[in-house]
Amino acid sequence: MKRVGTKGQRAALVGALLAVVLGGTGCGDDECVTAFDCQEKNPVTEGQGWTCVDHVCRAVDLTPPDGGADAGSDGGTGSDAGTDGGTLPDGGTDPCASVPRDAKLGTLQLQAGFTAEESAELSPEVLAVVSTPGPTYSLFGLRVTAATRDLVALGTWPDVKPGASAIDTILAPADRANAANTFPSHFLAYDGTRLLTGYTKMEVNYPGVVSVVDPAAREEASYFDAKTSVSAVGTADAFFINGGPVDRVSNTLGVYALVTSARPYVAVKAVTFPSQGVGTSGLSAYSTNSIAVFGYAKTGAQAGDFVNVAHAVGNAKLTQAVADRTPVVLADEPAVDVGSDFNAAAAFGNGVAMARGANSAGVFDVTDVSRFSLTPGLAGNQPVSVGAREPVLTAADACTSVDLLSSLGSDLLVGVTDSNGRRLVRIRQGQ
Repeated sequence: MKRVGTKGQRAALVGALLAVVLGGTGCGDDECVTAFDCQEKNPVTEGQGWTCVDHVCRAVDLTPPDGGADAGSDGGTGSDAGTDGGTLPDGGTDPCASVPRDAKLGTLQLQAGFTAEESAELSPEVLAVVSTPGPTYSLFGLRVTAATRDLVALGTWPDVKPGASAIDTILAPADRANAANTFPSHFLAYDGTRLLTGYTKMEVNYPGVVSVVDPAAREEASYFDAKTSVSAVGTADAFFINGGPVDRVSNTLGVYALVTSARPYVAVKAVTFPSQGVGTSGLSAYSTNSIAVFGYAKTGAQAGDFVNVAHAVGNAKLTQAVADRTPVVLADEPAVDVGSDFNAAAAFGNGVAMARGANSAGVFDVTDVSRFSLTPGLAGNQPVSVGAREPVLTAADACTSVDLLSSLGSDLLVGVTDSNGRRLVRIRQGQ
């Protein structure tokens, strides 16, 4: 199963963020370094995208030869449900058309110890999903169209569908006149009352913003400078934002707590990354038993090579770091032995789920979704224990893609796309 980087905004955004971290937009005397550079310079038309090959921008046809609309996407721009590159071989014949598939999981293979429960259709315009605590689960989504970047109510699980009107835009007032100039992040966090997400602006040095919106009190929305934010999680008293400085607290990458227990909200650096070998910020999750997983993209041996890594941090240590204004040193915390690169993470009960795979020429091939258990230390600030990898879903072929991970109580929500459309599937452990 594949997530095609030239089709999704996530790959373009991360490419841009890496260029900023490494000292500029990266174009130099070449036409481009990433697809994001090409999108900045060239118009995007229906069915077309841009990729950067040998520092030259090249148009990519995203429409199958028969001209038909396809079944969902990463970022709302259209996907061929997992086939490579968006064009079908053999004059338009879909090699997946005759492949047997499950109504929920498509061709993904569910592993022992897990069950697939309910599923619900999900619009390809929804980039991220977050749920309220149970037992009745209300879902919110980040919906992106050509002209809007909105937070929407998605109803109560499993009756999922966008509301007739948006809760609010995620854009700060100064950015609303030119929504096309913004690239929404692929995360949505909830602290029990408020929603938080972010976006990057296509301007010099790619400035960013995180938006905090209370669904019940829209007039109280708040906006903070937050460059290169890649992910975030919510707790009862704070959001933890994995990225660049929030509200100009610092000038380095890390994890920043936005304390929401009282107004005005206060930003505090909670976690530091290593001083060398970090390409950009990474993915985050927060388990049911209050253990955080934070990651960053580690630079590889070759220029332009990056691999995501992650470490687990107990809640007591995070709380103390925020209170004392003394950040946790992430490299000193237990590593999650993922065993490969990964491009998504979410809480899965008392553990974390990750979409593992490898990135090649802008295409991230997801090989499996796996779970790692997380156990608190015996007392206080003792390190947590990270369990061995447990495969949850594995890829049998490229006919079904995973494009989203989120949580529903102690269960996992997986965004699945194939020729039958896009849907959320609830995965439960131990039944």
